[in-house]
Amino acid sequence: MAASESKTEVLYGADNAVQRGVFFMSNVRKKMDICFDSKAPSIVISINDYMNGYRDIRRRGGKIRLITEITSENINYCKELMNMVDEFRHLDGIKGGLAVSEREFMATTVLQEAKPLTQVIYSDVKEVVEQGQYIFDTLWNNSAAIPAKQRIKEVEYGAKREFIETIRDPADAQKLAFDLVKSASEEILIIFPTAKAFHRQEHQGLVQLLKEAASKREVKVRVVVGTDDDSVKKEMDKLRSNHKTIDIQPLETPLQTKLLVIVIDKALSLTIEFKDDKEDPYDAIGLTTYSNSDLTVLSYVSIFESLWIQRELQKEKREAASEA
Repeated sequence: MAASESKTEVLYGADNAVQRGVFFMSNVRKKMDICFDSKAPSIVISINDYMNGYRDIRRRGGKIRLITEITSENINYCKELMNMVDEFRHLDGIKGGLAVSEREFMATTVLQEAKPLTQVIYSDVKEVVEQGQYIFDTLWNNSAAIPAKQRIKEVEYGAKREFIETIRDPADAQKLAFDLVKSASEEILIIFPTAKAFHRQEHQGLVQLLKEAASKREVKVRVVVGTDDDSVKKEMDKLRSNHKTIDIQPLETPLQTKLLVIVIDKALSLTIEFKDDKEDPYDAIGLTTYSNSDLTVLSYVSIFESLWIQRELQKEKREAASEA
């Protein structure tokens, strides 16, 4: 189709919408990327024209990537869809639908379960197609978009959804640290890499939240600080004397890493990069990682325990030497 003939149009009525969908799929040669909400799987499986369109694309060697929201209500339809596409991901909260091929774009905001579409937007304008592709790729690469097989296990067997999120906004990272400490019910493990990191978080209010967790909710709090300088020692002695469930270990040897590590109830971990050369508390916060992955969380628990034992051994050696 020549560039001068390119067009964008809105089509109404089930017949027009279905026919344009069939036309769109018949033009696919290399790939169709499609995302739609939780009602749409039933539409694809229930309408033969749509099912045949998917099959014909793959028969011609085209690839189909699909994103939808998999729920307990549509899981059987989604299982059938898994056999009709090349790659399939779940994403919470998808609304409406869009599809993009090498040359064409379609979208709709009106989806009803197991019923044909009644209104679609169609375009073969290059810029519209590129914009549609950008939207799809953004959703596809979203860290919350998980493989369909994983989501089906969650729905069918109640499997825990594991995640690892990267947070770049310092204010969001600090707020999350506060919220996690407030949510703790059993134990908080925390590593302050330097005295400056400790004092900065004391000023920001995190240390006060640790005190409240210990005194008001009787949460066990264990803290490792990558220094044993006098400024930190005084605060540690004060914390120990005032809060029975807080225990703090200062390390004689500075930590090589500049990560502040927080582990909550051995179920969640938060690591924050700190830059001691920055004066502004938010400028000092670098990349932050948040996870509930068992492997990730238990790795940080292991690091914490190793540092804790290291300090205990240092204390025992010192005491033995003084008695000799």
